[in-house]
Amino acid sequence: MDKIRLSLAQTRRFGNYNDGITWLKSQVRGGLNTDLIVLPENWVGTRVLSNEEFNEYVEMLKAIAKDINALIIGGAVYVNINGKNVSVCPPMVSGRGGLINYSEKVYPSRATGERVEISGGTRLGIVEVNGWRVGCIICVDAMYPELTRLLAKHGVDLIVNPSSISVDRVSLWRSLGLIRAFENSAYFASAMGTGGYKYPDGRDVLGGSFAASPNGEFVLTVDLVLRVYSRR
Repeated sequence: MDKIRLSLAQTRRFGNYNDGITWLKSQVRGGLNTDLIVLPENWVGTRVLSNEEFNEYVEMLKAIAKDINALIIGGAVYVNINGKNVSVCPPMVSGRGGLINYSEKVYPSRATGERVEISGGTRLGIVEVNGWRVGCIICVDAMYPELTRLLAKHGVDLIVNPSSISVDRVSLWRSLGLIRAFENSAYFASAMGTGGYKYPDGRDVLGGSFAASPNGEFVLTVDLVLRVYSRR
């Protein structure tokens, strides 16, 4: 198995996917030396996308992935599928026809109020890059060991976790990532949103992204962003 170059995009939440894609293009302009980019949960906003909007979003990510020859896991977005609102993590890669697999959030979050409008999903997706099998678990679904175990049973080498974690829970989330990595003999990497938004109860979201190894050690930790982003 070859090495994999992983990029965790710890970014603020944008108001829509057009603004988010514009930002992402600016970050990879001129090329980016990476195999895999993971974006945070709801990084392009919390509005529920129609199927047509979701397909447009995927096509925009596909174009960027093609330009940098990398796989992009586009965080997680809310999508209306057959009359049901679900949270979808869309892995896709250049040269393979756009969206190649995806995960859904199985247990919507109570703390963020998701359970009011977002239905639980039923699908966990795995993709391959550089000989690595990569599975996606959305945010709070990492709290449920049976879900990561399902991915482990299918031989994943890396579990990615697009997330949005309040600042008072970052230490907990990093500890959880160490456990999930160790118990499943797989790397665990969480891309966390940061700055410019809060939980419904007022708690700040300030990042704290990390990657943990199967040995139960951190291979990467990203500092909290202790400032508020301005919107332009």
